Amino acid sequence: MTRVVKYSRVKKFGAAGNIDYNTTHTENHGQRPWEQRWVNRLTQIIDNGSAVSVKRWTVRYREPGGRTGRQREKSFSRKKDAVDFATKVEGDKRENIYVDPDAGKVLLRRYADDWLAKKTASAGTLESYERIVRLHVVPHLGSKMISQVTAADIEGLYARWRRDGAALNTIESRHIALSALFSHAVRHRRIPVNPMTQAEKLENPVIPVDDRKLPSFDEITAIAKEIGPRLSPATWLMTCCGLRIGEFLGVFPKDMRDGTLRIRRQVIHYKDASGKYTPKYAPLKHRKEGEWRDILVPASLEPFIDRLPIRNATGGMPYPGLLRKSWDRAIRSSCIQPARLAA
Repeated sequence: MTRVVKYSRVKKFGAAGNIDYNTTHTENHGQRPWEQRWVNRLTQIIDNGSAVSVKRWTVRYREPGGRTGRQREKSFSRKKDAVDFATKVEGDKRENIYVDPDAGKVLLRRYADDWLAKKTASAGTLESYERIVRLHVVPHLGSKMISQVTAADIEGLYARWRRDGAALNTIESRHIALSALFSHAVRHRRIPVNPMTQAEKLENPVIPVDDRKLPSFDEITAIAKEIGPRLSPATWLMTCCGLRIGEFLGVFPKDMRDGTLRIRRQVIHYKDASGKYTPKYAPLKHRKEGEWRDILVPASLEPFIDRLPIRNATGGMPYPGLLRKSWDRAIRSSCIQPARLAA
């Protein structure tokens, strides 16, 4: 026989305001001697009795959808934690920000693969994001559930990258890619907040360029000689026109006319249907197909026009990354401080 006695009371829990609970004392002979329930709309806080050694308090609630929502429950050792959780659940449902606790139980490496497969962006951006996630995120956080990644994990990742020698600009690029992944998880109700926004970022101040520290003409000439005749036009295109590596790899003789260089394309890494990365021509960064920009060029570049476009040793389209390695080797061989040059 079960005897139920009900009465109501009002309790105030901080910013949550006044919450009307129904307190139910249930005496169940032959089973649990006492069960207390605090009912907040469709959320119940159940006292399983002092005989329960751990997680005495159980919160039973429904997901959004009223009585048609799926019923869930979560247990706690302390009553205060149970009440706080119940209050938050009802508040989140009321504000339409409720997140299923199980939605974030997916490995970061798996979520990243799905995210990249569905993401819409330029081929260059997708290649950059995929490389950052594969080489610099998954090896350290890939085995964690996305719901388990904390601000402390992110700050630890920043510190690791810094110890490994990554420049602040490089860390900023990795931050942008990883933050985009977690922002996607927030929008799709997999996690309640983006841990990147809670982590303390490394400061990356803008340092004015000191023109007295720019490489001299003799130093540029030494780099061009060291990098070899096949790649030396790249040195002068960067020096005289301020082109990125991918941009000068896309320059053809027809792009120069009457002292003006029209930049129409860049070379990027492209992942084909087989999953293999190959170089290809693509629109300029932050521009659409068919858009360009014009740059005035000095007459001293004319001798290099017939040696364009720049090719690799076998006559094919070079990878931007491989040319960067040749550039770095030439700088080291020329004994010039890398901080004075940028590729």
